[in-house]
Amino acid sequence: MRDQRGRLLQRVRAVFVFALFLGACAIENTPQQDLAYARWAKCNSTSATLDRVGLDGGITFRYTTPGDQEAIVQCFAEAGRTGQPLPEPVGYRPVGGQ
Repeated sequence: MRDQRGRLLQRVRAVFVFALFLGACAIENTPQQDLAYARWAKCNSTSATLDRVGLDGGITFRYTTPGDQEAIVQCFAEAGRTGQPLPEPVGYRPVGGQ
């Protein structure tokens, strides 16, 4: 009985360690995400906030003035013409925004 319990605990530990390993592998960014973060660092404005970056490099951001949205979308479009293209960024105004 004790021997069976010991084997079961070993299997549970092995599965747990394997799950942790898989989780750690999933944390790394894709190349498209790295590119999107680099472009965001160049293209963002002080009144825009990055919301999320998808696995394909598509970004979603919040903005407070329409001019900010236009400038960010244009900056990403220009970067895509000279480098690797990414999905067009999606901007939205926060609920209750001006």
